[in-house]
Amino acid sequence: MGIDVLVEISKEIRKAVHPFLGSSESGKIVGIGFGGDHTRLIDQIAEEVVVKYLKRNNISCILIGEEGGVQEIGGNPERYLIVDAIDGTTNAVRGISFASSALAFASKDSLKDIKAAAVMNLFSGELYVAEKDKGAWRNGKRIATSKTLDLKDSVISVDFSPITERVDMIIPVIKAVRRVRSLGSASLEICYVASGMLDAHLDMRGMIRTFDFAAAMLILEEAGGIFNLLGINDKNEIPLTRLRRFSMIATANRELYSQIISLIHKEG
Repeated sequence: MGIDVLVEISKEIRKAVHPFLGSSESGKIVGIGFGGDHTRLIDQIAEEVVVKYLKRNNISCILIGEEGGVQEIGGNPERYLIVDAIDGTTNAVRGISFASSALAFASKDSLKDIKAAAVMNLFSGELYVAEKDKGAWRNGKRIATSKTLDLKDSVISVDFSPITERVDMIIPVIKAVRRVRSLGSASLEICYVASGMLDAHLDMRGMIRTFDFAAAMLILEEAGGIFNLLGINDKNEIPLTRLRRFSMIATANRELYSQIISLIHKEG
């Protein structure tokens, strides 16, 4: 299962959900997902596209989805497909043009074994892909992170919603940077760091899950960036099939990462 399959699935998701973007119907609650959040109609439609594609093309895998959880597809599945079919559901329902599909293929049940990834903006079709040890691309053009080395010159995005007590940890970072954004789709925001449009993305709420960041993590690292989970000694050993919640930092380079960590630890 390579990039081509991930891109095909991404395109099918976009085609299926595009008529629902910005519609009140798309936000109808239809259940509770594996991640513990409400499943909206648009989430359900998107993840069903993935399951149908895999079955139609006789692709055996262990599917890890935000809505359906861990499912075995086909006979004797050995590969893993981790999917957030709609990352940024609130934006998608409201018609705010910043929501994505995020898919990653792994050979084993751990973050270190992710081999390929694709993240697509469901509004514009903007496409980010990466392959392990081979690089990352945006719309077919190779990408690299920004060369910003000082927080005072940086533009970062931060996920504040919902507000938690951990927001206090981010205040020193916010005071230190040039500009702050909050866009609403972690996968796309991490990809913006990968392509140099942002210098860092932070989510300190202790709420982000593996399917929220797995695909974008590979894209960022293949573009030369740094991705880490706060308080985790070795993120690479984290299983894909286990539901856990984290705080995360994604930066363009080691220098910015060190500055952010220093400020967070100072506050903590």
